[in-house]
Amino acid sequence: RIVKTQLPCQVLLTLLINGSAVVFEAYLYRPASAGGDEEWVAPARAAKKKNPIAADAQSIALGKKIYAKECLSCHGPTGKGDGSAAKDLEKKPGNLADAKKVGEQSDGALFWKLTEGKKPMPTYEKLLTEEERWHVINYVRTFCGGVEKKTEASKP
Repeated sequence: RIVKTQLPCQVLLTLLINGSAVVFEAYLYRPASAGGDEEWVAPARAAKKKNPIAADAQSIALGKKIYAKECLSCHGPTGKGDGSAAKDLEKKPGNLADAKKVGEQSDGALFWKLTEGKKPMPTYEKLLTEEERWHVINYVRTFCGGVEKKTEASKP
C-alpha cells in the first residue's frame, strides 16, 4: 500500500530473457521524510472489528489499571504522549487525547494498532490478552470524549 506521504524513486531494471535484454521501469517508494511522520492507518478489515466489551465503569477501571502498568510511562497520565519515558524516545508517543486523530478512529483500528505496535511502541499481542486490550481501548476513549465516533467502519 502506498501512503500519500511517500515519494517515488524511479529504477530501471535490465533482465536477460532468452538472450534478449528487456528493460523494466519500476517505481520504488521511500518515505518523504526521515521523521516517520506518515499516517499510521489500520487495514480496513481490522478497522471494522467490533469491540466486544461494553465501555462500562468496570471495563474502564480495568483498562485504567492496565494502562498505568503498560502505557503511562510513555503516553502519560492523560494520554498526551508526555510520560516520563517519552523524553528518551526517538519518536514522541502519539497523543491519545487528540479527538481528531484518535477519537475519529474505530475501536477496531485502535485494537489493531495496540496489537501490532509501531516502533518504539511494542506489540501487545502477547503481552496483553485480547480482553485486556479492549479494556485499554475503552479507557483510552475517556481521554477524548469517551466514545467511538460512528464512522463507516463502526456502524452496525
